[in-house]
Amino acid sequence: MKYLPTAIFAVITLIVLGSCLDQNENEVVVSCEPSTAEYGGFILKFYGDNPTQSSFRNPNRQEVVCWEDSYPIDIGGSGVGNCGLGYEDIENPVMGTAISLVEYDPNAEEFTYAKRYLEVRAVFACEDFSTRASFFNLFAPAAFGFADEFDDFGNFVIEYLEDGVRYSSLGVSNTLFNVTLSDIEASSDQDADFIRATVRFSALLRAENGDYLLVENAEVRGRFFRMSPFGVEWED
Repeated sequence: MKYLPTAIFAVITLIVLGSCLDQNENEVVVSCEPSTAEYGGFILKFYGDNPTQSSFRNPNRQEVVCWEDSYPIDIGGSGVGNCGLGYEDIENPVMGTAISLVEYDPNAEEFTYAKRYLEVRAVFACEDFSTRASFFNLFAPAAFGFADEFDDFGNFVIEYLEDGVRYSSLGVSNTLFNVTLSDIEASSDQDADFIRATVRFSALLRAENGDYLLVENAEVRGRFFRMSPFGVEWED
């Protein structure tokens, strides 16, 4: 019986090492070398449950994604919000300007069917877009948080769509993560004002069916466009 503590310690050690090995076997690294000015590199880890509730939860599926701005990939700008009375006369005080990364189906007609996409959206008050200067001042080389709700100004929303399943960071606890901006360039081109920036983040997303997606070690470079409400033209 005097060897019992040693035996118990050995069993515990094997369990811990086994768990760590399981976790390490699933570690993947982003190693993208883009050749286009706008690009996206990130890791996708899919789970049936919230992975933050277990230190050693392995993903059901994982993938390293390296996208360049060349067909079948398109990296452009998108946005949401109309800054006024919307459905059922509900006031909408928010606009979100986004970098959208879309993968099209190369077997379909060009730019007709999107297989999946990732959207990195910055949420601001409508009035922040009203002048060129106020819009440009929204973006700085700093750390930002994640929006809890659609109108959580000054924060980011990450969304991902694949096979008809939409994942979103809205309503998900992302206190462990943040969004950082760097290499910021303010520019105007053909009456369009935009910020080109490099965005780095990791984020936990949830689908309506209860599945989870961890977007890890993402680096996205693209343009956030200045928006205006429908039918409104800003003076400058």
